[in-house]
Amino acid sequence: MNYEALKNHSVLLLGKTRALSVDEFDTLLKLHKITRIRHYNEDVALIIEGRMMNPYEQSELERLYEELSTPITELAPFEEWLCRSIEPNRLLMSLKLSRNQGRLINFLQNRYITDELFFKLLKLYDWQNEGLFDNDANRDVTASIIGRFYTDLDRNHNVQYAMSGLAHLVERYGNRELINAIAELSPIANEIKNPKERSLSGVLDAIALHPDTDEAILRLLLKERAVLLAHRKPLTLESELLGLNREDVNEILAQNYTLSPYGVAQLESDYPRLIASKTLLNWDRFERLIEQYAAELGSNPSLTPSMQEKLFDLGEETVLEALAANPATLHEMLDRLFESGRFSLPLACNPSLSPDKLESLWASANVGILSALAANTSTPIEILYQLSLDRRFERAVKTNPTFGKYIQTHNIGWL
Repeated sequence: MNYEALKNHSVLLLGKTRALSVDEFDTLLKLHKITRIRHYNEDVALIIEGRMMNPYEQSELERLYEELSTPITELAPFEEWLCRSIEPNRLLMSLKLSRNQGRLINFLQNRYITDELFFKLLKLYDWQNEGLFDNDANRDVTASIIGRFYTDLDRNHNVQYAMSGLAHLVERYGNRELINAIAELSPIANEIKNPKERSLSGVLDAIALHPDTDEAILRLLLKERAVLLAHRKPLTLESELLGLNREDVNEILAQNYTLSPYGVAQLESDYPRLIASKTLLNWDRFERLIEQYAAELGSNPSLTPSMQEKLFDLGEETVLEALAANPATLHEMLDRLFESGRFSLPLACNPSLSPDKLESLWASANVGILSALAANTSTPIEILYQLSLDRRFERAVKTNPTFGKYIQTHNIGWL
């Protein structure tokens, strides 16, 4: 419906507003030169079906539906149209001058305002030196943040009112703007500067690991969360992390495939096995490590075809097992390893093995092989379904992303 055509006309609202307070509703109506009346008459151009109607309003609505003399619309699209008329600068100035926190919260709970305006309004909220869920107002604001950006809220409706919900929000739906806004919330900002509230650890962990987190925030987290920062891919603050000279941090850095050539050179002598198996290889490093760490090299995802051939030609059982399990191994080489009949278990773990060969391995009675197939994301759905019926493999199938996606996509449950 073209609501613009309501200019200089009257509307009747039956029930209550939802996204806007009554006063905000009426103010925006006046902006469009629309009058809201309390009782129906022949001048009414539109009837709005609001929420929480009393018995009289419900009866009146039923009568008007029967008469069909005046258009009737739901509240949601009409409020959304009205909210497009909000002038952000005027609203922000009004809220700054009035310091009306109740009105501010109402707007933060309004799903029809833009994200840009939402983030500006969020900066005006006074958390009263209390935590995210320590009082009703703070809880409402925190819930409005989660509710606005958590895409599948219908599936996880309780997530709005749990600290873990904010951590999940960052992890699943975080972007630079949202993460910056959350990091600037005074309960979070205070915790970053002076760590003491353990309940916020999950949120800060998620911020530390998210690829879109600004470097400035990561620097503030470096002291308390160096180990987590060492897990980031791509790696950030590498020189700062190396400069800590901490064994626990260096061990994780040595397993990070985005570690720079300089970082790899720094750590190779102390962590040769990890460097051989995890980091980006060049030919010089490969030649230097192959004599003592061939098996570790066999599991490295950055092996080139020539590196793989050289390792394969060694003929060592542990090296061939590593190649059989490595998703980067050439398909021709996987076929040769499969035909040998000696590497069924590592091959069953390999998502790069062809579906027909994975199906062949399903015929095995070996529990280890079947467990590996249950966890393999490339195992055909039909086989995963059959494995899910066996209690020994049910958990592995349930946690297999491929099967989980299939269940979600086809909207079916566990049998």
